Amino acid sequence: MLRAACLLAMLLASCASQRVVDRFAEITPGMGRDEVIAILGEPSSRWTLSHTFDGVDGERLQWGDGLSSLASSAVYRGKPDRAYCVDFDMSGKVVDTAAPTWVEEAAIDDRDGPRTDP
Repeated sequence: MLRAACLLAMLLASCASQRVVDRFAEITPGMGRDEVIAILGEPSSRWTLSHTFDGVDGERLQWGDGLSSLASSAVYRGKPDRAYCVDFDMSGKVVDTAAPTWVEEAAIDDRDGPRTDP
């Protein structure tokens, strides 16, 4: 029972809050770091970006990190496919955003209409 409770707690902690899900589309290039945090809340992780590896010197804030996205971010460069990401340049302005892959796939599926599985 304790193992199940711990697993449930880990899964819930790794999900982005409904606030992030609902308001992520409001984030646009040029917004400041403080403005983004005011809209989305505190990020679940922060990563330093370098021009050599990431194309920009600055910082990436992520929301909804799970163990998988944290490990991916620590080992590989690039945005994880399971977290909401906002990249900032050295002046603290938004230069790029990325929603989790599953969110983008769901939006495409919604535009295509309901699924009709045989």
